[in-house]
Amino acid sequence: MTAEHDQALPVGTRLGDYRFDALIGHGGFGITYRAFDTQLAKFVAIKEYMPVEFATRRADGQVAPRGSRFADDFTWGRERFLDEARALARFRHVHIVPVLRYFEANGTAYTVMEFEDGPSVAQLLRQPGRRLQPDEIRRLAEGMLSGLGAVHAQGFLHRDIKPSNVIVRRDGVPVLIDFGAARQAMGGRTRTLTSILTPQYAPIEQYAMDGKQGPWTDIYATAAVLHHTISGSAPPEAVSRVGTDPYRPLAATHADRFDPSLLSAIDRGLAFAPEQRPQSIAEWRTLFGGSLPRVQDAPTQRMMTEPKPAPVASGPLASAPLASGPRLGGASRSPAETIDAEPPPARRKGFARRRLPIVLLVLAAVATWKYAPQIRERILGAPRVETQATLPSPVPIAVPNEPSQAATPTPVQPMTPTKPPVAAADTSPQKALVDQAQRAATEARAMYERAEEAARAARAMAGEARIVAARAARPDLENSERLTYDGGASYIGQVVDGKRQGLGVAELGNGERQAGDWSADLMNGLGTVRLADDTRYSGQWKDGKSTGLGLREKPGVERSEGNFVGGRLEGLAIRRTLVEPNVVQGGEFHGDLLDGPGVERIGERERYEGGFSGGQRNGYGQYTDAEGKTRAGRWAAGKLVESMP
Repeated sequence: MTAEHDQALPVGTRLGDYRFDALIGHGGFGITYRAFDTQLAKFVAIKEYMPVEFATRRADGQVAPRGSRFADDFTWGRERFLDEARALARFRHVHIVPVLRYFEANGTAYTVMEFEDGPSVAQLLRQPGRRLQPDEIRRLAEGMLSGLGAVHAQGFLHRDIKPSNVIVRRDGVPVLIDFGAARQAMGGRTRTLTSILTPQYAPIEQYAMDGKQGPWTDIYATAAVLHHTISGSAPPEAVSRVGTDPYRPLAATHADRFDPSLLSAIDRGLAFAPEQRPQSIAEWRTLFGGSLPRVQDAPTQRMMTEPKPAPVASGPLASAPLASGPRLGGASRSPAETIDAEPPPARRKGFARRRLPIVLLVLAAVATWKYAPQIRERILGAPRVETQATLPSPVPIAVPNEPSQAATPTPVQPMTPTKPPVAAADTSPQKALVDQAQRAATEARAMYERAEEAARAARAMAGEARIVAARAARPDLENSERLTYDGGASYIGQVVDGKRQGLGVAELGNGERQAGDWSADLMNGLGTVRLADDTRYSGQWKDGKSTGLGLREKPGVERSEGNFVGGRLEGLAIRRTLVEPNVVQGGEFHGDLLDGPGVERIGERERYEGGFSGGQRNGYGQYTDAEGKTRAGRWAAGKLVESMP
């Protein structure tokens, strides 16, 4: 589960037949919940259209545009959201999440899908010390290619393939979720990129609103996901590959562990130029050779009408799982398992004859249960009262989130129960230390999740800034001029009244280079800078200073993602060192230092969750060592001063 979202519907909300019980995920375009279908008695996933850039939720739960100027975009996007749901509802394929229905409510739209029970590829990759094995990667590749091939055959694109959008079910089958066609359409209309792509997995054509997209677009993103599973990190962002391409082929770096055909096929899928990639899934599949598992894939069925859920039997066996093949969007039986709704005429007589003794036995049992006290009293005399020690314990029957309805018991003579002694509350200093440390750790984890959200937004903003910088550096930039300054500084770009205004690139005498949006002779808007020591920043600027969401990196040394003010981390952010041992700090920063609740990871296993001051551990928290042992403690100026195992 993810952190709470201030625009999400509260847990327990009822919407028709659905009861919302958990938040699964959210992004700039929508919110996904887990819900319980009270009619079908099963869990489903429900995606709500909620474009946070121009919509908000009112106190009554209704979703509305943020203002009249956003009304048209909001309505247009809702229609595209429903169009996408209609298209997906026609698919039935083992590697594509089944859409069960879609509807409008609360002023917005919803898509109901099968709840695929299993971790995402992103969750698998985040597990400490977890690396996908070659066979797992081969199965993942086969499943993704199979699902995309079916989608592309119907003239449809996914457009948002990334590790978090691939679920690996409990039976090991990968499933594609969260198609992004409507989100991409909204990006083309609103001219924003922040919420419609994930920079590490998006090809270069998705950054341009008029970029030609096709199967090769999904192929790049799929190859990027497979690259991540093999190397442990995503490939370089597409915008950073303009000019000198830093991409290192997997065929050269991981040939010792994987089939060469698999690696070279992924490398081809990650070609920077769209025309250099395979142009179809069929063409790409041939490059894998024999490296993919030979699995007879389930056929895709495209239905001409909207799917209707089949009636679900009531009773204790209604939810029993069937011992059949992979689930394709609902319980179904093979022909051999089909049970006749009514026996054929030739078998009715024998069927009734066999059924009669069973019916008599059931009736006899019911009568015995109902009239047992009277029968026992007439034959044996007055009933004997059981002692409390010999009464059988009732067996509870669990009904999801519904109040239990116990049958009225046969009266027994009251007995005074013996109350167990009440243990005295532990008020020791050790207990107080543990409690405070646990509270601090919980608060730190919540702050870290918020910092991760800010870091994701910062990476997206940095990607947009690099695009702006690349445009500013184009040799054919319109209305560009060259200005020179004392000390060897120069500027090539757009100028208004002798001042830098518009797109341009400045080269300073000390080797610093600034590129992007300029206003009033200063960087304002989006852009990049490379300092003399090779430290780089990409993101938002204000009055010539890196201020807003952005990414700062010194290659091979350190990387920071989040909120900046005047070139320093200020607000929610994540910072990580790129030298051994890798240290990751996440939370709220002040003056470039972590200050307040936060999380610090050292290497793959060590972790601290608690308070910080001036970048050092300070206050209560929990520490997990490399062997997985967790202890509560109190720190001061980075040193442990009190602890409890």
